[in-house]
Amino acid sequence: MININPTKLSWVLRAIPNFLWPLKFYLTRYSLKSHGKNFKFGSNCTFSDHRKIEVGDNVFIGDKSVIAAIVPVKIGDNVMFGPEVMVMGGDHNISVVGKPMRFVHTGGKNIPVIFENDVWVGARAMILKGVKACEGSVIGAGSMVTKSVPPYSINVGSPSKTIKCRFSREELKEHLKLVNSKYTFEEIEKLYNEIGMKI
Repeated sequence: MININPTKLSWVLRAIPNFLWPLKFYLTRYSLKSHGKNFKFGSNCTFSDHRKIEVGDNVFIGDKSVIAAIVPVKIGDNVMFGPEVMVMGGDHNISVVGKPMRFVHTGGKNIPVIFENDVWVGARAMILKGVKACEGSVIGAGSMVTKSVPPYSINVGSPSKTIKCRFSREELKEHLKLVNSKYTFEEIEKLYNEIGMKI
């Protein structure tokens, strides 16, 4: 990991012309907290605090995506982001009397953002603080995700809602075995029941 202040790194990356993309790619990739094999991202992506971002294997982040987070962001293996995805981690304290919110630097709810393995995030989706996109979930293009989504779910809208499971009951049971999932079928069924849905 290249240990450099995020503000300085951002300035350096903006100063490097696009024809020197390999240099920009190297500086960005190796300034992350960690990254796995075969990690690729578009040339116009922005990562505001590289030191808090962990990326797994076989991850692709589409062009013009933004991870603007002051909290840890963890991206698992085999995750895909479409173009212009925004991950907004962090919060402002809006309850201090007599002080503009801009100058209140403590008290916000700063909760990590987690993308488990095999998640697909569609173009222009926005993911907010504290969200966990569980294993195998799909977030539709243009969705705004304000709360965690269950494993193998399809989620769309603003705010995002879970509309169904990607698989039938029998298909899900077979898939979980084939991919050596960390979830059991019973655990997933319970999560769906908690949001009033059946697989």
